[in-house]
Amino acid sequence: MRKRDASTNHVDHATRDQDPVVQGILKAISLKRLRPGMKLSEIELASVFGTNRAHIRQALFHLGSRNLITHIPNRGAFVSQPSADEARAVFDARKMLEAATVSRAIENLTAPMTQDLKRILKLEQSHTHCDRWDGLSMGAGFHLEIARLSGNPVLVKFMEELSLRTSLIVAQFEPPGAEDRTPDAHPRIVERILARDKAGALEAMEEHLTEIQARLKFDGFDNHVEIATIFEDLGIVPRPKTGASKALKKHLREQ
Repeated sequence: MRKRDASTNHVDHATRDQDPVVQGILKAISLKRLRPGMKLSEIELASVFGTNRAHIRQALFHLGSRNLITHIPNRGAFVSQPSADEARAVFDARKMLEAATVSRAIENLTAPMTQDLKRILKLEQSHTHCDRWDGLSMGAGFHLEIARLSGNPVLVKFMEELSLRTSLIVAQFEPPGAEDRTPDAHPRIVERILARDKAGALEAMEEHLTEIQARLKFDGFDNHVEIATIFEDLGIVPRPKTGASKALKKHLREQ
């Protein structure tokens, strides 16, 4: 019997996060292109990323360990669909976590950190009129930057996970055309942090997260989009091998 390569069974978690397939799927989820409940076909993804199904399977199981993908026996892998109760629980956790990161950031505030906050805010404001996807990505980056300024790597890790889960929730429950007031909320949060006004900064952050949650409608939405189109729009050029291409065509004919 052929022995398995032990290195494939004990891949470092952080290394797996950097896998291009994992990164591509995370990007598509965070930008609301892969929506909750969408089936992720190993054949289609292998064709999109120009790799094999074993690689795709490893990436999907890794994302499953982060509660972003749900594996259903005999049916396959699906983008996880958070319930309304889970959505509320995630926002409750976000409010507690972000209160901690804001407080620590103010306590640790230095001149270089002040410049970092001003820089990311300026960068975000320069994207205000760009594509909605860019706005979502920049918004998540803002919250992660505050977590980093807290100086606590554990808080940063938790924020990364909650940000991704929040993206899933927004993708599922935010109605099309909902007004995003983030461009107005973030400057106020930064203003209070730079003034070392902890109470004011905490209040501004709480109001911001409450406003995001208030936009959500807990009946969900279902927009059908082809997997290949999603990743093509995200700049991932299909590079299928001949065998993978034939398998994909056969798979699509059987649907």
